[in-house]
Amino acid sequence: MITKIAGSKKDIFYLMNKHSKAIAKVEAEMLLEYLFNCTKLDLYIRDFAVDETIEELYDSLVSRRLNKEPVQYMTGCAEFMGLDFIVTRDVLIPRPETEILVNEIINSSQFGCFQQPHSNAIKYSSSEATKFPNREVKILDLCTGSGNIAVSLARLMPQAEIVATDISEGALKIAKKNAIRNQAGDRVKFYKGNLFNALVFAKNPKFDIIVCNPPYIKEGDFPFLQKEVREEPEIALNGGKDGLDFYRIIAKDSHRFLEKGGKILLEIGFGQRKAVEDIFLSYSIFDVYKVIKDFSGTERAVWINLL
Repeated sequence: MITKIAGSKKDIFYLMNKHSKAIAKVEAEMLLEYLFNCTKLDLYIRDFAVDETIEELYDSLVSRRLNKEPVQYMTGCAEFMGLDFIVTRDVLIPRPETEILVNEIINSSQFGCFQQPHSNAIKYSSSEATKFPNREVKILDLCTGSGNIAVSLARLMPQAEIVATDISEGALKIAKKNAIRNQAGDRVKFYKGNLFNALVFAKNPKFDIIVCNPPYIKEGDFPFLQKEVREEPEIALNGGKDGLDFYRIIAKDSHRFLEKGGKILLEIGFGQRKAVEDIFLSYSIFDVYKVIKDFSGTERAVWINLL
């Protein structure tokens, strides 16, 4: 139960500190940005009137958070790659770790080929990486969700042609809004359907890079997930009995949609590296180039080459 603190000065910092033992500071800032319709910087440089009504509204938001409702669904937005994205219960909440996928693609395309793997990458192929052709790079984002990967790439790679797909009509509506919101409405083409089936009406569906953050949670693990995660759409999380269903489909069908020497970049779940590698290496047409670790040292993404 949340109670009021009597006799305290009612300013923005009073609110920020009021529930500091219950919620993280970053979450308090997000809730206050939403409540006052301002930026994080505004919280520290502007004076805000904090009356009883404002305090009650803030207390209500904190109560919802303490009941494990994700802050991003409460505020309707999330930051990704420095951009602001609309999020609803139709889409997975963008995670900071997924920014690795965007940065990897930017770096590989910027230099025309893969750079030597950095300190948090495991290199597998000893051969020289295939260079991208001297033309605009075509990128396919499967399971786009909120469109965070596709829209970020469109904003940061003006030379790229971006196509994004998702099976969820609700998710695609949000993704299209996010493209417009981030001045990329004319840069990303969206198609509805299950993975590659969405491309049936696409013109020349051949790509240099396929990127995907697929559902990869095992069905049996759902009861043990954090309550916040279970608030997110199951369709964006459920990877089947062993969590690998989507990797199998991508391994089976992706060669038909890749240019010669094309590449696949996939986010993976904890402990899934070997299983994902084995799926792709069971086909004689793929080579695992490198595995990328996130800042916590967890293997987070894998680059795969079409030979």
